Amino acid sequence: MLATPAGAQPGVPPIRTLAQLQDSLRAVMAREHIPGLMLTLVSHDSVLFEGGLGLADVEARRPVTAHTRFRIGSITKTFVAAGLMQLIEQGKLHLNDEVRKIAPEIPIDNPWEATDPVRVVHLLEHTAGFDDMAFNHMYNLTPTDPRGLAVLALFRNELRCRWRPGERMSYANPGYQVVGYLLEKFSGQPYEQYLTTHLLRPLTMPDASPALRIVPGPGLARGYGYADGQYRAVPPLPIYLGPAGSMSASAADLTQWVKFFLHEGRAPDGTALLQPASLRELETAHSSLSDRAGLRTGYGLANLPLGFKGKALFRGHGGGIGGFISAFGYNRALGVGYAFSNNGEQGAPKLEQLVQAFLLRQLPAPAPLPRVPLDAVAVGPYLGRYRPAAPRNEITGFADYLTGGTRLRRAGEFLVNEPLLGPGDTLLPTGPLTFRRPGTQTATAVLTRDKEGRRALISTRPYTGYALAAGFWWWLPPALLALCVLLVVTSSLAALVGLVRVLRRKLPRAQLLPRLLPLLALAALVTTAWALVTFVGHLSTDGYPGLATAVAASLGPLVFVAFIIAGVVLTVRYFGQFQRPAVAWYLLLTYGALGWLAAVLGAYGWLSLRLWT
Repeated sequence: MLATPAGAQPGVPPIRTLAQLQDSLRAVMAREHIPGLMLTLVSHDSVLFEGGLGLADVEARRPVTAHTRFRIGSITKTFVAAGLMQLIEQGKLHLNDEVRKIAPEIPIDNPWEATDPVRVVHLLEHTAGFDDMAFNHMYNLTPTDPRGLAVLALFRNELRCRWRPGERMSYANPGYQVVGYLLEKFSGQPYEQYLTTHLLRPLTMPDASPALRIVPGPGLARGYGYADGQYRAVPPLPIYLGPAGSMSASAADLTQWVKFFLHEGRAPDGTALLQPASLRELETAHSSLSDRAGLRTGYGLANLPLGFKGKALFRGHGGGIGGFISAFGYNRALGVGYAFSNNGEQGAPKLEQLVQAFLLRQLPAPAPLPRVPLDAVAVGPYLGRYRPAAPRNEITGFADYLTGGTRLRRAGEFLVNEPLLGPGDTLLPTGPLTFRRPGTQTATAVLTRDKEGRRALISTRPYTGYALAAGFWWWLPPALLALCVLLVVTSSLAALVGLVRVLRRKLPRAQLLPRLLPLLALAALVTTAWALVTFVGHLSTDGYPGLATAVAASLGPLVFVAFIIAGVVLTVRYFGQFQRPAVAWYLLLTYGALGWLAAVLGAYGWLSLRLWT
């Protein structure tokens, strides 16, 4: 690895032959505990490889073949987007149509409807501002599949715009359920039937199916997780959001899907299923603030750039669903593409790097980019603190709030975006306000202002990298968090000492509970974290969430609040009985800090999880 020649993808050994690629893939599979891999490699009109490595079924020792179906998750979105573009070509709707006008029955809550309505393009590009699916809306554990408006009603809370539509990109699967509904409404067919009739059959994809319900059998790979030295089969649970990720397909199927993009939207018999102009629309990011500010590396219509540190960019999409991780990419200019899926739930980044490096093996190393001087005058007003402002799930946003975001500072002729703790992210200028990371060939970050004039730092790698200037008081949440941790730890230790003193009758019993409640509140939070991890683990590996863990994860934050309130009441009630008033004041300060933490958790939705639903 130390002798990797110039031009090789960083961290990837030079791969010249298909045999070397297969050996390298097998090495990653062994290291990452991936049982099987289906793979297709396409170059111009030839198929370099179409088949599989490893096992589709560990117990039966069944190998992966070219016709073994894998669940491909969010790659489904690329089919749905292409299907909707077919309807747009027919004039049945348009990318800029307002969803409220063409489908007023959809329950979208948009406070900016009058000035910034949700448009079709926002749904396709994840820029509507929706929350991603809640924990209890990932898999459908019921025997029936709600359709149409019934499934949209299930996601009413997620279909709420958290900021102006068309401003920030935040990946949200419920938006593609709305896209699927529009596909059904304007085609007059269920989305599965439409995709099968107008894409899968014309492309001669023999095994692919968009069905929600997966029937296990010899033609389907089993998904696995790996723990405690053994594989655990993951049940093929149906999902509510079918248009966001229900597709299953084989290597033979995905060969045709790659060729569809390489052959300008044509079927094997030459029929144009999509016009070249529509393909370019799929590959173009239209709506977000970063797109309007000059970046060209944003998320398009279920289509995004891949392989930023390689010799050339690919376009495509990835996918993840219980037991499977998948990827699909192509480069139309070079005439190459790939698709793969593994049934071990991990290892996709390294697998994809190897595949891309092989397809680009004959391409010369790109010439070094010319040095662009930093425009100190242009970037000067943008230096300072930023806080992430587009969390994929609203409930995860509290972590960014509590940790103080990042600081953008100048370091000579480049910028560094660094968190309060941990390494920073180097940004090299490509223009006055656009930047790239070291080793990449194109801009992936931009400094701009939103509609309200607020400073924004936007990064398209990762795609949730939208941050707003934090202002002078950025330090207050992390400072309060540090104080809260200090108070809870010290008061918990003091509570244990107090317990011993009460047992030895050196303290009144009335003082014990006020002293113990901070420790009990901390235990409630720890229990919540444990129950949530257990809940998700059961859901993905056993096929059921576990009612006890669902209830514990949901009630834990409420118990946390109850302990805080009880502690305040008891401390005030017995204030005069404390031998040292400073102890009582210290407890009240501790409960105040915990109350602030409870308010933060409540603001981000942690007090209303209701996972049992």
